Amino acid sequence: MSAPPNPSSALGAGSAAERLRRMYPLAIAIGAVCLIAAVPFVVTHSGRPGASANADAPAPGGPLTSAAPAPALAPTPVCRECGEVVNIRTSRKEGEGSGVGAVAGGVVGGVLGHQVGAGRGKEAMTVLGAIGGAFGGNQVEKQVKAKTLYLVDIRMADGSARTITENAPPNLSVGAQVRVTGNTIAPR
Repeated sequence: MSAPPNPSSALGAGSAAERLRRMYPLAIAIGAVCLIAAVPFVVTHSGRPGASANADAPAPGGPLTSAAPAPALAPTPVCRECGEVVNIRTSRKEGEGSGVGAVAGGVVGGVLGHQVGAGRGKEAMTVLGAIGGAFGGNQVEKQVKAKTLYLVDIRMADGSARTITENAPPNLSVGAQVRVTGNTIAPR
């Protein structure tokens, strides 16, 4: 009479090790895809000027409101182009992807994905790497092409309010007296 088969020997002593060996490349690939997908988040929240999530929030004093002009003692002509800078804030304009980042990311992701797995697993990881790389590359390209805009809030002499958008940091400070012609600001 023979001894009943040992359940651990039926699976084979090496089967647990074999399963770990097969899962290890999958874990690496999942980690790589997560890392690539996290790049746009890190770039967006890196603490650079204009990268804040609250960049479009109004100033602590509250939103700019239009107040009625104070009554003048004697009628004086109002300079319709004159005003005072009441706030300068930044806004981030997201760039547009041209496809170059997606193609480059897809190639890099496909090559990295091809390095892991065996047989069908290698094919799957190549495809997943290419998809993740394309997504990540497109997001990185958008972040690289993003622009910081400077919004200058002005209270005009007639009591109205205007916001002028500048591409470069304005050489003005809050409280500066300015003249607005079209979309151009000049110190007075």
